[in-house]
Amino acid sequence: MKMSLLNRFLPGITIVVALLIWEFSTRYFGIKEFILPAPSVVLATAVTIAPELMRNMWATLSVLLVGYGLGVVLGIALAVLMIILPPVRRALYPLVVMSQTIPKIAIAPLLILWFGVGPEPKVFIIALLAFFPVLVNTVAGLEGTDRGHLELMRSVNANLWKVYRHVRLPAAVPQIFAGLKLALTVSVIGAVVGEWVVGNQGLGYLLLAYNSSLLTANVFATLLLIILISAVLFYSITRIERVFSWRARLDS
Repeated sequence: MKMSLLNRFLPGITIVVALLIWEFSTRYFGIKEFILPAPSVVLATAVTIAPELMRNMWATLSVLLVGYGLGVVLGIALAVLMIILPPVRRALYPLVVMSQTIPKIAIAPLLILWFGVGPEPKVFIIALLAFFPVLVNTVAGLEGTDRGHLELMRSVNANLWKVYRHVRLPAAVPQIFAGLKLALTVSVIGAVVGEWVVGNQGLGYLLLAYNSSLLTANVFATLLLIILISAVLFYSITRIERVFSWRARLDS
């Protein structure tokens, strides 16, 4: 029981210890605030600029959720199509892999030319980043379905929908959610980078503005908010996973 409690609180204890070391080091060595502000300074700054952070957070969160959702839907849909129709996989899979070798920031000028300077280029970048891990993991999960279960469904003349509804998709749930989690991490990065390239609002835009003004404490406060957003979204996905996956419920 004691080891279980220790394992549960160990990440929090590690973070607290790291923050204390950080706070002590900045004060003991007299590190200037514009180089590395102490955690207490970052927290105080976050409270001071909270209205600006909240206003820009919604701008980032809106494009993040739209782009992430679009990438997830397209990734799962194309994965199912590739399993149902192998020629589609042979035709499209190499092109999908090749598309991931192109730096997304390199195509930003084209996206601005095609979609303008609104939220559309950022949504496209996020969707493109989220699409690939969801597609790859879903394909792997669908292919890993137990052959005995598939033969059983064929023996009772189950149609394609029932095979996917009762066998393939449930078997692929752990892999699908692994892809969703990976896609979330790259989507947050994509949202921030997208705001570096195009946009006059959002947390990525704030990072550039604060950094150019040497407001390091503001930069750290913005990064802290980005980390919190990522943690909340990641935790939400793990909670949803427990609804659909018995394996996740067993591990928790």
